[in-house]
Amino acid sequence: MVKKRILGCKKVEVEVEVEFKIKVEVINTYVMKSKLIFGLLILMFCEISYAFSEEPANDNEEKKQESESFFKLKGFVKSDYWYDSRSVVAAREDLFLLYPRNEFPDVNGFDIYGDPSFNFSAITSRIAGVIKGPDAFNAKTSGLIEADFSGVTNADINGFRLRHAYMKLEWEKFDLLLGQWWHPMFATEAVPTVISLNTGAPFQPFIRNPQVSLTYKEGTLRILAAAIAQRDNSNDGPIGVSPDYIRNSGMPNFHLQMFHLRENTTAGIAADYKLLRPRLATDSLYKTAANIGTYAFMGYLRYHKDKLDIKTKAIYGQNLSEHLMMGGYAESTVNPIDKYVTYTPLNHLSMWWNIVYGKQIQSGLFLGYSRNFGASDFVEGKIYGRGHNIKYLYRVSPHISFISGKMQFSTELEYTAAAYGTPDNRAIVHDTKEVSNIRLLFTAFYFF
Repeated sequence: MVKKRILGCKKVEVEVEVEFKIKVEVINTYVMKSKLIFGLLILMFCEISYAFSEEPANDNEEKKQESESFFKLKGFVKSDYWYDSRSVVAAREDLFLLYPRNEFPDVNGFDIYGDPSFNFSAITSRIAGVIKGPDAFNAKTSGLIEADFSGVTNADINGFRLRHAYMKLEWEKFDLLLGQWWHPMFATEAVPTVISLNTGAPFQPFIRNPQVSLTYKEGTLRILAAAIAQRDNSNDGPIGVSPDYIRNSGMPNFHLQMFHLRENTTAGIAADYKLLRPRLATDSLYKTAANIGTYAFMGYLRYHKDKLDIKTKAIYGQNLSEHLMMGGYAESTVNPIDKYVTYTPLNHLSMWWNIVYGKQIQSGLFLGYSRNFGASDFVEGKIYGRGHNIKYLYRVSPHISFISGKMQFSTELEYTAAAYGTPDNRAIVHDTKEVSNIRLLFTAFYFF
């Protein structure tokens, strides 16, 4: 019996030893695997760290572009002081002058609008944010946000309002502009240098629009195509001035322009077309789809060298009232039963000449002329727009500016005359009488 017990103990010892060896091997295997996994994790961490620390060339270029990016504030503080010899057709408390108001005699024959007036204003002080950013879509990027305090309407004087807000992408052969900017007929390459806020209006287009424009560049040649909507400056119609007329037409204002930019000269031509739907329903509540399509053609030229700058522009077009110019459209036929209306445009020619000389002491002269050629068809109903009872307008406006550092003091005299008369059934004006206004303007600028 003792022998058997001894053998039993040995058997147990052997089993314990075998089990211990198995456990040790398992532990060793687990430790080896853990070391292997830990080593792989360290290796992966090193690889990832190395990948992030080693920046590719594109990242270096992007960082360089970001370092060259900026947002810069600029603008000016401006104060205007003016005197008018009579009442005028104007905007923003008469700061934006268009032309003299027609005579309006009282029962004794005295002109109610014949008395002088004056005003002071700082509402056109301006602030702008100029943006330059890193490249996108292989194009250089930039932008602009600009505002002033002149409000959207006369009732909104001193209101902070948006002037410009656009983004721009520049490739080697193309420029793409998206946002609100000058209408292409403003033609920034040929804009009058004057002191008045009107910038030559109503002889020069003055309008900012939401738009998309694409410019092709080939040497000195530029070809611009744009699709344009309306916002603050809109056409007149049955419900007053509103962007609804062009929106309801379902088609934006289309513009095509070609110009050459040389060292001392710029020359350009352009064509413009827009479609309006003045009404969705007649006065008798019948649905109507009557539209009016109008066109405009423009040419301009600029020569500048040293201290001399000479510019001129001519526009023949229809229904340009949204540009703060003369023009509009009329109801050509009105059906007496369902009140269905057709429309006819008013045709106008506008032109101006501008010469400026000097740097620190700068003198200039602006000459403007506009002529009303009446409607394309007979007029039976209402006329919408501006100046339909004026046969012609003209302006003579000399100015002088004194510039020192960031300060500028300027004075300008504007003599503007309007030939008021009576339109016939083709909206051609007869029996005219000239009414004139003299504005003496003093303006101070402090640029920053």
